[in-house]
Amino acid sequence: MEHESRTRLVTALVLAAVFGTGVILGIAVDTNLGAAPPEVVVEATGEGEGDEEPRRRTRIYEQVHPTAEQHVRIDSIVAEHRARTSALDKERRATFSEGFRVIILETREAIKGVFTQEQAAEYQRLIDDFDERAVAERENRDERD
Repeated sequence: MEHESRTRLVTALVLAAVFGTGVILGIAVDTNLGAAPPEVVVEATGEGEGDEEPRRRTRIYEQVHPTAEQHVRIDSIVAEHRARTSALDKERRATFSEGFRVIILETREAIKGVFTQEQAAEYQRLIDDFDERAVAERENRDERD
């Protein structure tokens, strides 16, 4: 009887670890790590000390007072930069996610190797249920966004 209790405890701990890993992975994937380069944005404040105007961001190139034609060209450059940055960020996220996915799958398989056939089947069923709920949650979140 003691062996069965210990097995249940280990199973519960393993499931908690897998769940925790999933939560951490979800947070890591959802977190936007991108930021504007420091040379692009600086903080500016209102002119007088008594101004209640909130701080706003001013682009460094604005301090050079570009002409209207220069603004158009700069806007084009910035738009291209944003598109390239966005594409690179998507690529980075996909690679990052794939790396975590591989580690999680390897971990799950290693854990299943510890169990008896019956335990491994139950563990796989629980994993499948968990994954199904996670996909449904992600789809619901994407629909709301």
